[in-house]
Amino acid sequence: MNGLAYLMRGGPIMYILLPMSGVAMAVIIERYLYLRREKQGTFEILSVLRKGALGEKEMGEIRKLLEKCNQKHLIVGKILSLFLNRRLSEGDLEHLVEAEALIEEKRLKQRMWILDTTVTMAPLLGLLGTIMGIIASFHVMSVSGLGKPAQITGGVAEALIATATGLVIAIISLGFYNHLNTTIREIRNAIESSARLLFHLQDRLSNAPGLPAGATSSSAGGDFAAKAQPAFNTR
Repeated sequence: MNGLAYLMRGGPIMYILLPMSGVAMAVIIERYLYLRREKQGTFEILSVLRKGALGEKEMGEIRKLLEKCNQKHLIVGKILSLFLNRRLSEGDLEHLVEAEALIEEKRLKQRMWILDTTVTMAPLLGLLGTIMGIIASFHVMSVSGLGKPAQITGGVAEALIATATGLVIAIISLGFYNHLNTTIREIRNAIESSARLLFHLQDRLSNAPGLPAGATSSSAGGDFAAKAQPAFNTR
């Protein structure tokens, strides 16, 4: 008996649990690859900005990196590329960065609700399958009495397959759900740190090579950097 045939002995509830496990696994793989790419891009920018703040990187290199990340459609690139538009006033830039961060944050959390639902629902479905199997076993007992113990105990054993399957699905999904949420928090914190560094480097960045022709430079010195608010709500 192959593995699929053995699992299907868990009863009709397995027709829900097995597709649910497939969907959860697809979400895990997609989110893992997507968030890993975002994390690598975000930490690359943060590392360059730190070196820029220490004077170890030219502002022209920072501008090129921001433009490159924006072209790759990375979240950090879309948010921080706003600093390249020198036509924005101090207040407009601050509000636009915060607004863009809130919008892009939704992309980080896309489809995470599926894993959250799986963690909660899979054990309940498994328990439901077990209860249905026990009910069927008691029905056999009521019809044939205790003369067929193999059918009674066999039915209970098969029903427990549903509970075990539901628990395994939930445990695996919970592990990856927590790991992905940790990665999301790391990306959010890195983007916030990058934004604060860019507020600090804004004057130097405005004088870097590659400034669009005709763009006007607006001052955003130390006082503006001090009042800049976090781009993300990290609570």
